Amino acid sequence: MKPLVVNTAKGLAIRIRGFVLPDIRRVMEIEEESALDGDSALYLELYEEWRGGFLVVENDDRVVGFVVLVLTPEGEGRIFSLAVDSRYRAGGIGRTLLKVAFNTLRKNKIGFVRLEVRVTNQVAQRLYRSLGFLEVGFVPYYYKDGEGAVLMRKVL
Repeated sequence: MKPLVVNTAKGLAIRIRGFVLPDIRRVMEIEEESALDGDSALYLELYEEWRGGFLVVENDDRVVGFVVLVLTPEGEGRIFSLAVDSRYRAGGIGRTLLKVAFNTLRKNKIGFVRLEVRVTNQVAQRLYRSLGFLEVGFVPYYYKDGEGAVLMRKVL
């Protein structure tokens, strides 16, 4: 992906670009802070499977967020993970990154995207609903800590 320089709806200047291997340390810091369940080996494996589906966001040349997309065997897109550094949340980065992710999926002729989100993560659920996601299911004990996940899906 050619780097994309944009201002979020909240006026924050960001640069969205493809992930490169040296980003993994920073991605893992954000991932751990966000209580996701991935590890570096899994992220690198997903990067190898579809390099175009792993995007990072920079502000002042520092990675402050990322999204990992996966193409499912059913021909759908899946947002495997999305996280933003806590110091940059509520700045419009997640929303902007999701819109770029949707465009990436559309360019690959994908018509639907799905994701799982923690039952307790109301902020993320509100964001996803505002972008057209609908709740389509529930997965009990989805996360390592035993918390369930709301399954959401969107037509692209």
